[in-house]
Amino acid sequence: MSDPERIAPTRSDRDLGSGLVIVSVAGLVLAVAVMGRHLWYFSDDWNIITRYHRGNLLEPFNGHLSAVPAGIYQLLFHTVGLAHYWPYRLVGLAGLTTLGMVTFFYTRRRVGSMAGALVTTTIVWGSGGVTVVMFPFLANFSLPIAMLVAVWILLDRDTSRADVGASFCLALGLATSGLGVLAMGAVGVELAVSRAPIRRWATFAPPVVLWGAWYVTHQISAPGDHRLRSVVSYAVRMMWGGTTALAANWKPGGVIMGVLFVAIVAVSALYWRSLDARSIGALVAPFLFAGLTAFTRLHVVPAIPPDETRYRWTIAATLVLAVVCMWRPSPRPPSLPNWAIPAAGVAALVVVGIGAGELVRDIRVWDRTVVAAEPGLRAEVFAAQAVGSRVDQSHVLPLSYVPVTLGAYRRAIADVGSPLAGLDPSTFGGTSDHRQSADALLAMGIRTSGVTQPSAKGCTTYLSGQPLQPGQIVAVVDEVSAHYRLARFSSNGVVVHPERANPKSPGAFLEIPRDAPGTPSGAPPYRLLSSLPLHMLRCP
Repeated sequence: MSDPERIAPTRSDRDLGSGLVIVSVAGLVLAVAVMGRHLWYFSDDWNIITRYHRGNLLEPFNGHLSAVPAGIYQLLFHTVGLAHYWPYRLVGLAGLTTLGMVTFFYTRRRVGSMAGALVTTTIVWGSGGVTVVMFPFLANFSLPIAMLVAVWILLDRDTSRADVGASFCLALGLATSGLGVLAMGAVGVELAVSRAPIRRWATFAPPVVLWGAWYVTHQISAPGDHRLRSVVSYAVRMMWGGTTALAANWKPGGVIMGVLFVAIVAVSALYWRSLDARSIGALVAPFLFAGLTAFTRLHVVPAIPPDETRYRWTIAATLVLAVVCMWRPSPRPPSLPNWAIPAAGVAALVVVGIGAGELVRDIRVWDRTVVAAEPGLRAEVFAAQAVGSRVDQSHVLPLSYVPVTLGAYRRAIADVGSPLAGLDPSTFGGTSDHRQSADALLAMGIRTSGVTQPSAKGCTTYLSGQPLQPGQIVAVVDEVSAHYRLARFSSNGVVVHPERANPKSPGAFLEIPRDAPGTPSGAPPYRLLSSLPLHMLRCP
């Protein structure tokens, strides 16, 4: 083979490989779109909404520059609003599609069309990819890897115009997330090992300089234990997580995959002589990712395990791409029988199929988790809108691990609209913790003084637990030694203290909080629960 980095497939092989990869990528996108059709805003979605609804594109997201996905989200905030979640899901699916297409375009020229289709399927259907395929903002994982592959494609053209395009792709990767640093490291090593001319270094300098300026001005201190032993231990477990993902989440298989990877590196160095600048740069990427992640994520709160799914997926994807860069079909190592490579291909198909099944299972679990959380989250954000400015705006809403304050949420929805749409009492509920938390926030909005004492005229008898509308007043005629609980979403409500009508009078009254202007209708009514049978009146 005159050029070991190029394979000229027959037309039938090319067409079959292209067809297979289209089915693979489109099948994943369709499966994710259908299985996740009921998804709603969840976890980090809330701090993304409150942080990036207007400007702030250079503000770090989890310590990374994420201007590209934040900018796309911001565009969607101000065009489609928050009433529908599916436009945001398209962002994640577009990132996966981009990764699949550029990976196949690159790999088919190095390992052949059929093998390229297998490689692409291994990456996009990776068993550790549940958050990458289900959480739209994690296009900040798929896109930087896609941009690295795009850089390789353009570098192979070896023209000034292609180098400018490669520099632009690197800039996009760096502006998408910290994974862009992997691309920067891989490209930098390749340029250094190949002794690239100054022209090429100068072409790639602008995005690196700009990213460096951002890092210096927005540097986030890395918490936790930075001892070498701790960092290495975390990084090694990350690498094992990546090889385990390649073995369909079978941990002993992860050890086997790790040994196999080392063997391929050895064969590449000793027999294929293919440890060139590209291969060495590609090998740097997964180890750089593991090392930097270990340094920055050790002992963060909440703790992130080294085999977290998105980490496993990233390590697995970059290891597979490194193998593609090293792979040469000949010469065959000594004593390797003719059937070995076809048998390895069949085994790879089986493992990829099992891994895809693991991914589908995890997708279903993710979908059930988010769908189960939605009613409680709706209650939380409804309460946040209903209390308006009556409550301390620094109050933290239990929506995400990253604190989301009441004031930040209210500013965001005032800017881009509310995520609550199509409300009726059945859309609320969720866990008892969420319902109790929502009621506690609503109870904070009760006025404890300055309420005009109602007259008995026009009032009707009120029995504990009956529905009450915002703004209504409950007057307690009897002694007020009973305990009172206000409920709207929860079954038991939260403790409240009615105001005495007169210091010397046994009676008291309580005004049900009015919903702030602009609060959507459709929420369940309030209820007042008393621990003793009392004579109470419900007044307009």
